[in-house]
Amino acid sequence: MAKKKATSPLTRNQKLFQMPHLYPVDANNLDVDEAMSRLFIYLRTGGRLIRRSDKVVFDAKLCEDAETPKAVLEAVLEENGHLFDGVGDDRRDLLSSWLESHFAIMSRRGKSAGGAYRMAGLRPLHFMVIKLFNPNVKGQDRRLSQFFYNALKDDPTLTSAPDSLMRQFFEIGARRHGDNDYRVDENALKQLATDHKLDIELLFLLRLLQPFDTDKYSTKKDDQVADTEFLCPEQIDLMKQDLKLLFLYKDCIPRRELINYMTTLMVFHAALYFYQIVRIANHMIEHGKLPEPQGEQPQPGDPRSHAPFTLDIFCDMAGGHHEQVDSIAKQRFTEHFKDVEKYFKSAYLMKKLEEFAGGYLTPDQKKGGGKAYIELLLKGYLNHKDIDGYFARDIQAIRQAGYDEESGEFNPDVERIIAICNGRGLNRLQTFVEILYHFQYSTLREQHRKLISGLCGNELDRGFMAGRGRARRKYVIGNELLEVLIQLAALEKRESDNKWQTRPMPIRKFVDWLGGRYGLLIDTLGPNGEESEQNNRALAANYEALKTRLRQLGFFTDLADASNSQVIEPRFHIVSGEMEDTLSGA
Repeated sequence: MAKKKATSPLTRNQKLFQMPHLYPVDANNLDVDEAMSRLFIYLRTGGRLIRRSDKVVFDAKLCEDAETPKAVLEAVLEENGHLFDGVGDDRRDLLSSWLESHFAIMSRRGKSAGGAYRMAGLRPLHFMVIKLFNPNVKGQDRRLSQFFYNALKDDPTLTSAPDSLMRQFFEIGARRHGDNDYRVDENALKQLATDHKLDIELLFLLRLLQPFDTDKYSTKKDDQVADTEFLCPEQIDLMKQDLKLLFLYKDCIPRRELINYMTTLMVFHAALYFYQIVRIANHMIEHGKLPEPQGEQPQPGDPRSHAPFTLDIFCDMAGGHHEQVDSIAKQRFTEHFKDVEKYFKSAYLMKKLEEFAGGYLTPDQKKGGGKAYIELLLKGYLNHKDIDGYFARDIQAIRQAGYDEESGEFNPDVERIIAICNGRGLNRLQTFVEILYHFQYSTLREQHRKLISGLCGNELDRGFMAGRGRARRKYVIGNELLEVLIQLAALEKRESDNKWQTRPMPIRKFVDWLGGRYGLLIDTLGPNGEESEQNNRALAANYEALKTRLRQLGFFTDLADASNSQVIEPRFHIVSGEMEDTLSGA
């Protein structure tokens, strides 16, 4: 006889885990391109969602091939065919395939709908892509777009000013129209063509979008992106610094490549932010207060971070070909995931503490956020006189939900946890959290493995993770991420005129910069690493593997045996004195 599957005694409300004031991104699989495209919507609409579309190309009742690149292309050619010369049937198929493979974001339908792919929108190549956002497709960005929006929305250098860097770059060839729309700027296109800056990809994209209007955004209160005060603003500061540095290359790096670099950089910082939050949450539960930042904000490009914790992400640069290096990188991820599992309890405790405090906080206090809000919860309610009574009722409700009338017994797992917690002298809130952790552990573990995989770019050039499964995952540095970091590391600000230039960088300096600014370790294990002869040999081998990798990618030249003559040469260069400094407000 098949064993009856045990049911959880927890209610849906008791299972609730996410606390936006702690970490605003949902833990699950996420689509990075979709997150960036949704960010463009928020930047244009002031943080408002687009909930519905009247476009024929997205309506299956009105269009045979609705929600496909083919339908979009047919609609464009029907209205603006004069802008596309020589498009016969064979070239229609070619253009449709090009649109799908290089421009469209495709999302798979559910099994009940046949499992076919449909068009969710366009990749984040221009602000005008919001014209073809398909709100009928369920979002898979897990609020990462809202995370980026809150990080960038008030920065005049990057987004909020009319001449901000992102508006100059992503609105090229277009002009704003109405509340949230765009129109192609024909004069700007002519000037771009005259200046030899109009590539075929940009021209095709703008002509493709030209016949469409942006759908109206929702005015409902619930469809407005909630303001977020970040618990680790120091990591956000570093992300914005790096983005401003990257924009110095806007006239040097091909457009599509620079967009990929931006996406890679932003998601990289989002991953580092998550690891900071894990440590911050665990620290504040253990010590009852938030950790302090490490000094003042560094200058752009400085080899240090002022975030509360120094990360220790050891990266295998040998491609798995050195057994000990491979083992160290895997062990480091395992250690970090143990911190994440500890974070499950910390986050649950803060979530439930917030629910308890909700009955005491004033309306103005509930509107708070960031460090001040978390400190209010920790100092004002963690040891509140009513907290044991409040959570004793929750525990009793779980006991009753787990009661078996046939046997006359309570859920043995719940009873065992309560007994252990009583023996350890834990209060009712801590006991309640232990019960939640026990029943939700598998779900939280799977969700956060997916989140980490997405943020860290598992098995992707943009990421710093490889491998499948907890025991086999490890930290690496993908080629695209490595390229981005090299371009940032190669920048220096001249004292003579405060302008930026690229210069060759000794590999030793680059390795130290990676560790100091981002916590990416190559030939050291960090302060908590184990010193041994075997590890030391592995670290030396990993350093040599990095040099080999850089040489293969064309970044590294051995000028001599001396380490100070072993330099990294960036792929793209800013000629001395030719670029204005856009970082005066960084």
